[in-house]
Amino acid sequence: MSEAPAPSPSRFGIPLSILLPGLGVLAGLWFLRTALAPFFAAIVLAYLMEPFTTWLARHIPRGWAALAAILLFLVILGLILWAMVPPFVTQGERLVASLPGLRERAIDRWMPWLYAHPVVLAKFRQVMDSLDPQAFLKGLGTAGLGLLGWFLELLTLILVPLIVYYLLVEGPQLTHGLDALVPFRFRVRARALAAEINHRLGGYIRGQLAVTLVMSLLQGLALQILGVPYAWLLGLLAGVSNVIPYSSYITALPFALLFSGLNGAGGGHLLLTVLVFVLVQKTETFYFTPVWVGRASGLHPLEVLLGIFCFGFAFGVLGLIFAVPLMIVCKALFRELITNYKSHAWFNRE
Repeated sequence: MSEAPAPSPSRFGIPLSILLPGLGVLAGLWFLRTALAPFFAAIVLAYLMEPFTTWLARHIPRGWAALAAILLFLVILGLILWAMVPPFVTQGERLVASLPGLRERAIDRWMPWLYAHPVVLAKFRQVMDSLDPQAFLKGLGTAGLGLLGWFLELLTLILVPLIVYYLLVEGPQLTHGLDALVPFRFRVRARALAAEINHRLGGYIRGQLAVTLVMSLLQGLALQILGVPYAWLLGLLAGVSNVIPYSSYITALPFALLFSGLNGAGGGHLLLTVLVFVLVQKTETFYFTPVWVGRASGLHPLEVLLGIFCFGFAFGVLGLIFAVPLMIVCKALFRELITNYKSHAWFNRE
């Protein structure tokens, strides 16, 4: 009776019958990344609520602890929206209504200089023509039209809290299930690697949320004191932009200078606006991010820049947003690779 042939191994020592389906699963996750967006959002929210859920689960069943964490998060989110949305909506409506006036004011103030520079004039006219409030409102009104799109958006709003609940409740069982799939000889190292990645990702997500909120308030307050129009909108834009490091200098500062210039600010006031904006950003660079985010992520600023360039080039805007979390995972895996390299017989051979 002939023996069954052994599964053909890959060059990495993993049987092809296991390696190929695993690669297929990764490829499927990549192609379905848009459809899996609610799961990604739920994972981020679960990281935010997990410490409180774990603490509360010591006193009550974990299901009730997860439900209490979700309700507390919704209450806090509702209070934040109740306090912050009205001024943002008011400033947004004023901005849309003032776009024609801003356009005329810009033409009156800078047109003489622009006529002396035809190339710049052509670019300026192109930008000004795009500031059409009717087109802006029409774009807002037509965004997400269609019964299917509306249904999917509604389904997403319903699914995310449900996914968060199951992740919080069944997270330990899910971790044990994945742990059982790791070969026993690698299990100790895999647990240590997973624990490190989980700890750093959780710390980064919670720290980044705190930095976003604080920077939005600080930049909005600073611009408001300087008399910059639409200060709170620009502050929110600057705070949210900090998710992509250093991007607020591109997304918020030019608009602050533009609105201030159109409001009649002189060169000295514009320079003061730049200095205050940079000063507030430096508080984030030298304190908030290193203390609240940097210690948790364990990344050097050069590693952050490397992640931004590499993942931004590879995946576009999503790569920029998730550059730091992906770099956290890559650094942990690279550290494990270096450990294997240094323990290899070839490295230690005399």
